[in-house]
Amino acid sequence: NGAGKSTIMNILTGYLSRTEGVVKIDGFDILESPENAKKRIGYLPEIPPLYVDMSVREYLCFIYDLKKVKYPKMAHISEDMSLVGINGGSSRLIKNLSKGYRQRVGFAQALIGNPDVLILDEPTVGLDPKQIIEIRNLISRLGENHTIILSSHILSEIQAVCERIIIINKGNIVADDSLSNLTENLW
Repeated sequence: NGAGKSTIMNILTGYLSRTEGVVKIDGFDILESPENAKKRIGYLPEIPPLYVDMSVREYLCFIYDLKKVKYPKMAHISEDMSLVGINGGSSRLIKNLSKGYRQRVGFAQALIGNPDVLILDEPTVGLDPKQIIEIRNLISRLGENHTIILSSHILSEIQAVCERIIIINKGNIVADDSLSNLTENLW
C-alpha cells in the first residue's frame, strides 16, 4: 500500500498527467495523442465507475457509444457480457448487483472496443474467495488475447495470474522479472 500503483495506473490511462518521462501505448503518447492511445486501453479502476441507476445493458451501450466503437453494437456487447459471465443479468439495475457482479460489469466496460491493453487496478479487492477465484480465471483467459497490466499488493494473486512482475517501492521500480527468477534470486 502507498507504493504508487494506482497513481501509475492513472498516469498510464491519461487520468493523471506525468511529471516526467513518457507514456506510450502502441506508439502513441498518452498526452500528445490521447484519443489514439486511449482507443487501445481498457481500464478497470479499483472502484469501477458504474452508473447504478442504469441496467447492465444500458450502461454497456452507453460506454460503447462513448468510446465510438465500430463493431456491431449488440453483438459486441453480448460477446463481452458472455466473456465475463453476466449474460443472465443484462436487464438488472446495477445498484441491485453484488460487488462481484459489479466488478464483472466493470470488466465488460473495459472490454468494450476490444482494446489491446487492459489495465486492472486491484481487480479483486473486497471480493469473497469464490469471486476472487472467478476473477483470477477471467484475467487468465483475457490474457490470452490482451496485454494485461495488473496492480495488486496480494502476492498470491500475482502468482496466480502474472508472467512478469514489476515491484514498485515509493514510486520506483525495484524489481522487474519473471516470478521464477524473482523467487530464485531471493534465496
